[in-house]
Amino acid sequence: MSQRLEECFAHLNDEESAAECVHCLKKHGETVIFSDKLGRLALGREMWDDSHAKDMESVSEILGITDRKTYEEADRKYNLTMY
Repeated sequence: MSQRLEECFAHLNDEESAAECVHCLKKHGETVIFSDKLGRLALGREMWDDSHAKDMESVSEILGITDRKTYEEADRKYNLTMY
């Protein structure tokens, strides 16, 4: 993953920074999805590269995303699907 994408995860400390992380990832061409199987946000690349699974777990935890309902609430609040 490029240095720019690493920077997306650099400042995770509250809900707004976690939402901005999702926006940053999308700006850099990453696919960010809600995974029913995992119960959290995931990068599309996790199918073959799970090196940032822990980071996505942190983003999901900070945003309070544990299921589809909480994902939809976070999406409405922070426009996570804006890109």
